[in-house]
Amino acid sequence: MISTRTFRWIYVGLWTLRICFALLGTGYIHPDEHMQNGEVTSGDLMPYHTIRTWEWSAVLPVRSIVPAFATTGIPVWFAKVLSSEKFCAGTVMYLMKLKTLLDYSLMSLVPTPSARRPGLLLLASSHVMNTFQVRPFSNSIEAVLISLSLLFLRKMRSVKILDKSYYVHLLAITFVTGIFTRPTFLIFGAPIAFQVALGTWLRLVVPPLFTAAGTCTAFLVADTLYFRGTLDDIVVTPFNFLMYNFASQNLAEHGLHPRWLHVFVNLPMLFGPWITWLAVRAIVDSASLFNKKNDKSFEVDVLRPTIIQMIILSLSVLSVQPHQEPRFLVPLLLPIIVLIANTGQLAHVGKAFWVSCSIFNFVLAVLFGILHQGGVVPSLFHLHPLVANASLGTRTNIIYWKTYMPPLHLLGVNERDVATGLVSFVDLAGASQDDFAASLSADDYDRTFLVTPVAMRYTLPPAITGCMELNQTIFPHLDLDHISESIDAGVLDGLRLGLYTLSRNCVFV
Repeated sequence: MISTRTFRWIYVGLWTLRICFALLGTGYIHPDEHMQNGEVTSGDLMPYHTIRTWEWSAVLPVRSIVPAFATTGIPVWFAKVLSSEKFCAGTVMYLMKLKTLLDYSLMSLVPTPSARRPGLLLLASSHVMNTFQVRPFSNSIEAVLISLSLLFLRKMRSVKILDKSYYVHLLAITFVTGIFTRPTFLIFGAPIAFQVALGTWLRLVVPPLFTAAGTCTAFLVADTLYFRGTLDDIVVTPFNFLMYNFASQNLAEHGLHPRWLHVFVNLPMLFGPWITWLAVRAIVDSASLFNKKNDKSFEVDVLRPTIIQMIILSLSVLSVQPHQEPRFLVPLLLPIIVLIANTGQLAHVGKAFWVSCSIFNFVLAVLFGILHQGGVVPSLFHLHPLVANASLGTRTNIIYWKTYMPPLHLLGVNERDVATGLVSFVDLAGASQDDFAASLSADDYDRTFLVTPVAMRYTLPPAITGCMELNQTIFPHLDLDHISESIDAGVLDGLRLGLYTLSRNCVFV
């Protein structure tokens, strides 16, 4: 068993690593980490030009504004009050404090110190904590709310009847918040609600229903006023979310995947094959213990079947949908580690387990936290001082090609400059070379900046490359969507993003 002193040093080291990934990690996992949160709140609170994706359409909004403002909105608001543009670090640190609730929840959900220590190390060393959980994904917020729900369930089961009501009220608020954050919270939270219904008297359940109704009303009013400006047409974002995702043609636009992807690919990729195997063993071993008592405490007995039901139910329901992304399973991280820790399996693993887990998680953390699309966000910081003099009359055009959608709030361009035509922004995403050339021929600005992977320059004809002057290269930038082009460009150029200035004297045809 690991000593207390050794545990503390390792845990502090892992927390230091988490802070480094949060503050210095340039990786861009998925556009939703910005477009579902910071891009919207910054556009509302700051005078910046931003992109509002389809999810925030006033016609059919599928995202509640409340979770976004409760996460990135608060630090952005403080930055506005302090007249500071340096709100990125503040946002990151605020999210870090929010995500410490996962560590706190695990400490409370695993009561035995000998099991708690390896459980905390397993959680802190997970690449999910260094990537997804330090970004404002709605899935990350959902994971925090699930961990709090499990914590309240344990607290409720371990106190006297008169004290249960307090935690049932907290669960009611958490459940409503979770549903408005992501309606998939219902799937993860259903087993918790079932356990609450089993162990709570009717007179204790009814009052929290009014609490839930009040919380729901607050969300409805906030969303309706935000999207409509009046309460005449109520906006129910969870209902809109479900209706959108039940339409197969909508899912096809985001990509269709085989039904087995969550179980056989996404789950092992997020948590590692060893953790996945231990979770399967814990489920199988626990199947024979459901109908008889053992030497574990009562609250652990409640947690074990609840977590097992959560894992099976969420994987089953989410696998029905043909659109399956790894981040959809992020809320399962803490429940799985709690299940493994409380079954005592971590006491029997050896050094090979910890070494292999550490290597796996470090490699994935570097891949998603630093390398993947790692040049997009830094490129915006490089461009900011270059376009800062737009108000002096220099008409500037910015083109992004073959990259993820850049979060424009990090560019810091005033909406007024875009409206008056002083600054223009074009996101060509994965457009063909012909469409790319056509966008250049239509350019009529004093200067044009092009941001694209250096590898893509090798695919362009001389008529275009001869007009591209390299302004800045950003390393690293791993483009997994164009692997062959990156390999052909070589190791160095294949891992760089280029910021080019286009000559005005060229004619693109």
